[in-house]
Amino acid sequence: MIQVTKSYKCFSSIRDGHEDADVALRARLCWATLHSLLNSQISSYRHHGYIWLVELLLSEISEETDGSIWSKIQKLQDEIEVAGSQDLSSSEVSLPVCLLCGLLKSKHNFIRWGFLYVLDKFLMRCKLLLDDNDMQEHTVADHSKHRLDKAFAVIDIMNSALLLVVQNNETDHINILKMCDMLFSQLCLRLPSSNVMHMGGLQSLGQLFGCTTKNIESHLETLASHQNVGNKNFCRSETLQDISVNQTAQTTLLSETSMAALLLRGLAIAPMQLVARVPTSLFFWPLMQLEGAASDDIALGIAVGSTGRGNLPGATSDIRAALLLLLIGKCTADQEALKEVEGNEFFRGLLDDTDSRVAYYSAAFLLKRMMTEEPDTYQRMLQSLISKAQQCNNEKLLENPYLQMRGILQLSNDLGVQ
Repeated sequence: MIQVTKSYKCFSSIRDGHEDADVALRARLCWATLHSLLNSQISSYRHHGYIWLVELLLSEISEETDGSIWSKIQKLQDEIEVAGSQDLSSSEVSLPVCLLCGLLKSKHNFIRWGFLYVLDKFLMRCKLLLDDNDMQEHTVADHSKHRLDKAFAVIDIMNSALLLVVQNNETDHINILKMCDMLFSQLCLRLPSSNVMHMGGLQSLGQLFGCTTKNIESHLETLASHQNVGNKNFCRSETLQDISVNQTAQTTLLSETSMAALLLRGLAIAPMQLVARVPTSLFFWPLMQLEGAASDDIALGIAVGSTGRGNLPGATSDIRAALLLLLIGKCTADQEALKEVEGNEFFRGLLDDTDSRVAYYSAAFLLKRMMTEEPDTYQRMLQSLISKAQQCNNEKLLENPYLQMRGILQLSNDLGVQ
């Protein structure tokens, strides 16, 4: 049956492609069977359908037909975009893509989850296929040159598909978390344990995106000279989780923890070239959709007896914090992305978020932007904040970016400054 569906992958081939009515009827029956499996109430049936559909999607780019594998990937990406914007029966769209995108139309969240599952498996197989193709067509010296192109090709397919999830306004938190997990898997790279970075404030934000931190460090030196608060760290222990783990624990984290948790703990990085490739909405939309669920996770963690803030590694709170870091990285590199989220006002709103890390990272980003774009205003506000801290005998106003940003915003309100 799989072979039959591989031979008849578009509406026209079934309707007009064969003179034998029995063959056409069998093709229709095979496609109807696959549709029934994918939409079945029984999970094992759906799983068989997922395997079948992944094979069909893979055949779209692997079959020996005219055109390179790159042109086939582009064609598949175009079909996914078309399938999301018009009637799925369009002759421009192959039946495998129609069935894949059709899963998102279901009223059942577990059927819609199948879309993400199939996409995830297909992206993994697509990577392997591109690796094999690279080994056959290029010399060893060319591998590094084509590595980024392969990553871009996979990410572009993922972007087109996940944008359909956003367009359909998915409401199920499990499905949104699956979507986020796919994002992190494609964008983040695990670091060897010897290269582990410890998250400790603004310095780490640049390192997470594989870029230089000289500018950030110079701002920190300036800030420290004005604050005169000794060896106090910008990061409070209750704001960021303690990640001083031994070698054995690091190995466990690398092998078992979600990519979002690894990113937050400095055990993974997100190359800026890949982050820049992803539409802003794929970071912004799930960040806001999961806002309430993060608090539920923390409450659940406390209820089951976990330590600290009750947050379980890789849970919704970690997902949102990691999404925000990726969004900050994109907005730092691309002013258009910042405009898409309504600029600084959006990040000011996140200062009131129930997740302390989300508030902290937002404050760090706002403070960095103020240092860079309004240095004179920042110095003036900082001097006023220092004076206020001395009058109140409250050095906590200067301890970290969150408290500083809160103090600066309060001063701005008092002085009537926008």
